[in-house]
Amino acid sequence: MIDWNEASAALETNVAEIFDRETFRVLPTARRVGVNDTRMADPDRVGFPFLGSIHFGPAALAPGFSHPSTLSSDRDRAREMPAHEAVVTALSTDWPEPVKVEDQIVWLDLETGVEKGRFLVAAIPVDGGKRLAIFVNRTKGRP
Repeated sequence: MIDWNEASAALETNVAEIFDRETFRVLPTARRVGVNDTRMADPDRVGFPFLGSIHFGPAALAPGFSHPSTLSSDRDRAREMPAHEAVVTALSTDWPEPVKVEDQIVWLDLETGVEKGRFLVAAIPVDGGKRLAIFVNRTKGRP
């Protein structure tokens, strides 16, 4: 008989070994005292590196280039656009703590350590697996 949890864990590990070729670093953030203040580095959580992959969404369609039968108005077109710029996927089984919405993720060049991009976590859909799909948007701010 198949142990589905064991099979799922093995599959997630195999996927990570194949696809996770990019280096990232989590920068945990916390709220400041004021509601409208920018977030700061979280002193209670530690940042950590991880391997993952990054997938950018489709470019937004320019007006006039949408198929008229599928998108009948600007409102319909706005609903079809992605709410995030990219998805970072990674196996989270060895992470010291979970990533949270509004944390930052820095994409690093593996060989030089130079920053290739900085992203703000927009959402982390929960599907029961340990391989996370983290929806992110570019940011310039530092915690």
